[in-house]
Amino acid sequence: MRWRGVLRTPIGGSAAALLAAVLLLAILAPILWSDRADAIDTSQILQGASSAHWAGTDSLGRDVFFRILVATRLSVALALGATGIGVATGLLLGTAPLALGRRVGRLVTAAVNIAVAFPGLLLALFFAVIFGVGSTGGLFAIGFAIAPAFARLTQTLVAKIAGQDFISAARIAGVSRPRLLVRHVLPNIGEPLIINATIGAGNALLAFAGLSFLGLGVQPPYPSWGSIMAAGRQYVQRAWWLTVFPGSALFVLVLCVNLFGDWHLSTPYVFA
Repeated sequence: MRWRGVLRTPIGGSAAALLAAVLLLAILAPILWSDRADAIDTSQILQGASSAHWAGTDSLGRDVFFRILVATRLSVALALGATGIGVATGLLLGTAPLALGRRVGRLVTAAVNIAVAFPGLLLALFFAVIFGVGSTGGLFAIGFAIAPAFARLTQTLVAKIAGQDFISAARIAGVSRPRLLVRHVLPNIGEPLIINATIGAGNALLAFAGLSFLGLGVQPPYPSWGSIMAAGRQYVQRAWWLTVFPGSALFVLVLCVNLFGDWHLSTPYVFA
């Protein structure tokens, strides 16, 4: 009911429609336009926007507009994958005090508290050094970098649910810890975790663009929004479109993801 109510609002519905369009584009763009995105034309190097090239060309004469479209799949897939890793790791760490007992739970909680004290980007750079340069390394780096925030949220939600009467009754009835966690705790904390995972996906998009911009994420010849901007930074005064257009695409998508998550968070539970 709550998701349906979000879709009925102008902002929530518009954000959801754009997100659906982006997902469809991520599936179809590499199939339809990969050849045009990779086509090199030395006679069209660093040309501005025109009817032939809507977003101009890069230093090899490749069409920037089609490169942005084709890069959507990799950018979105890596962000969703990193979010999945972050949520899964956060759930394991956040539910450890309930699943493994107080002694182990205290150690896990202390580790999470230490990790949360560091900025997410610093953690991403740290893990990028460990896992190496490239898409796979960036996937795990960003996934583990966002995991502490999910772990802290999960710990808070689990601690709140663990104090409820129905949890005490289940314990008295002899329900095991794994069953207690799966049947009684997780279903009651799922919605806030999904909302924060949605917002976390937007942050993962930004993080991947940042790593690729620094040369630690997606590597050539595969296009990504961050690598397209990185390739254009040396031409920023002469060919501003190399950074403005992929940056605008990233901005719009992250804005829609955050709007959808925030609007869901602020929408009442009951709708007519």
